[in-house]
Formats: sequence, structure tokens, C-alpha cells
Amino acid sequence: MFNKLTTKLLTAATVVLAATVSTATFSWANPLEMRISLDTGPAHARNKAMNKFVEVLSERAAGQLDVKIYGSAQLFKDRDVAKALRQGGIDMAAPGFWYLGGMVPEATAAMLPVSYGLEQTASVGALDSTVAPFANPLIEAKTRSHVLGGWLVLGGTSYFSVSKKIATHEDISGMKMRVPGGSLIAAQAETLGASTVRVPFSDLPLALSQGTVDGFLSSAESVVSAKLWDAGVKYEFNDNGFYAAYVPLISNAFWDKMSPDLREIVVGAWSDTIGAAREAALASQVQARVVLAEHGVVSISPSQEGIVKWRAKMMEKQDDLVATMKMDTDFISNLNAEYKRLAN
Repeated sequence: MFNKLTTKLLTAATVVLAATVSTATFSWANPLEMRISLDTGPAHARNKAMNKFVEVLSERAAGQLDVKIYGSAQLFKDRDVAKALRQGGIDMAAPGFWYLGGMVPEATAAMLPVSYGLEQTASVGALDSTVAPFANPLIEAKTRSHVLGGWLVLGGTSYFSVSKKIATHEDISGMKMRVPGGSLIAAQAETLGASTVRVPFSDLPLALSQGTVDGFLSSAESVVSAKLWDAGVKYEFNDNGFYAAYVPLISNAFWDKMSPDLREIVVGAWSDTIGAAREAALASQVQARVVLAEHGVVSISPSQEGIVKWRAKMMEKQDDLVATMKMDTDFISNLNAEYKRLAN
């Protein structure tokens, strides 16, 4: 009797174990496809950072995810990814914060005149302490996404030109400048006397070669990654117009497909790679200027007096810009104070 009961229990346990193994095997044999959209090419610091994230994530997920990165705007340009995330057209993206300003104006606050020309410590410090914490929940609500963690900071931006050498701020006057998007950065260039044109980064080489623009605002690393000297770029005016950063977003639709454990793995993979990714991106800016010089691009930094003078001119418009964009005034007061604290 005892032997028969034992046999039945063992048989039942074997069935349960087999079912469990079968379920696990089925789950791993059909991993969730995770599509990541970027509009920069494989040599760009953002793509390199995402590759490392995917490498760590894939190892930890142990077959539960099939992650694919679609770079060079194969799926969407950055200006279109917020809509794609809302509609489930992609699962993850990391758009520049300037493309989110139409939905969340505070996301672009790092472009305000108060930040013009500041060094890394103040610019990135305020981004982490004030801008991202305020903007993240608003971005999540508007894009129907989750902000995965810290923003990927690329570095300070410059004005680049094809034929006209920019040695001082005044030399920008009268030029047609491509800006990546956002009212604030357009206002900066227009204060300097330029007319502005919105051109996606992936379309910039053609715009330069056809003379649609005389120059553009970007980072040195981005110029190197796209080899824009081939499109005629000859000069850089390194004014640290603002510090560019990318916001890591996962759509709610994809988030809801993942188990709590898998969500924790995804968040952990980003958390464990973003620090090194930031360091690598900022270091790439330094190396980029070496590469630019090797290809004949002349880099000029403005005087500190020039930075202070033109920041003051831009600040004359800040209150109007804040009002026009309907930014939260308490947030702006806190941000102004934080920039002042960090810059001293």
C-alpha cells in the first residue's frame, strides 16, 4: 500500500515537473521581440551605449528577449519616435530631449539661456538634479512609456560651418543654421543673428551638400560619427550651446508584456551600464576633436567674455520663452537657482 502511494506521488510530481519545464522551454523558445529605434549610425556614442546595454541585457535575460537595434533611422527618425512609442510601433527608443519639448516643454529646459556656455559640472549636474526628475513623469504620461533610468549625456554642442569661418559669436549673424528641433535652441541661434532650419540629422549631409544650410548645431562626436567632413564641414565654433542628452524610453505596451522579474532585469541592465556609457560619450567628444583636426576641421573656442556677453543677451528673452512654452514657473525658479549654485 505504501509503495503504491509513493509511486503515485512520484508520478504526479514528475508530471508537474515536466509541465513546468515544458512551460519554461516554451517561453524561452518564443522570446519577446524588443525593437529599439535610433536615428544615428553605428559609430555614434548613443548606438555604442545601446549595444553595451543590449549585450548585458541579453546575457541576464537568458533567452527571454530577442533584442534588435535599428539604427540610422531604419524604423523612425527621432522626431517621430514619441508617436511610435504611443502607438506600439517600436518598443524602445532614446530620443534627444529636444524632440520631447512639444509634449513636455520642461524636458528641453537644459537649452534655456541660463545654461548657455556653461561647463559640464553645472550643465549635467542640473540635468540630473532638477530637469530629469521633474520631466520624467510628464514624459512617461505623454509618450505612454517608462523612462528606464538616467539620461545618456552626449556632451556640449557647437556650431559647425562649411565655408564661413566662425571665430566669434558675431560671425554667426546672417547664416542659415540647421538646428535639431525645439523652440529654445532656435531662439538661441536667432539671438546670434542666424536664420534656422529644421533638418533631421540623418538628412543633414544632403542639406549641407546642396547648400540648404550654411552650418548646423551639433556635437563634435556626432559630426565624426557621420563623417560630415565629406559633406564639406570645415569649421567648429565650440561654445557649449547646451549639453545634449538622450532619454531612454520603453513603451507601456512592451512593459506590460514583461514579467516583474524581467522588468527588473531590464532596469538593472540600464542602471549598470549608463555610468560607463556617459563617461565613454563624454570622452568621445575629446577624441572627436582630434579626428576632426586630422580631417582639416578647424575648432575655435569663444572667449569667456563673449560667452558671458551673449548669455546676458539671451537671458533678456528667457521669461518670454518660458511663458510662450508654458513651462512650470516654480520649476524654472528652482532650475535657475540650481544653475547658479553649480556654476559658482
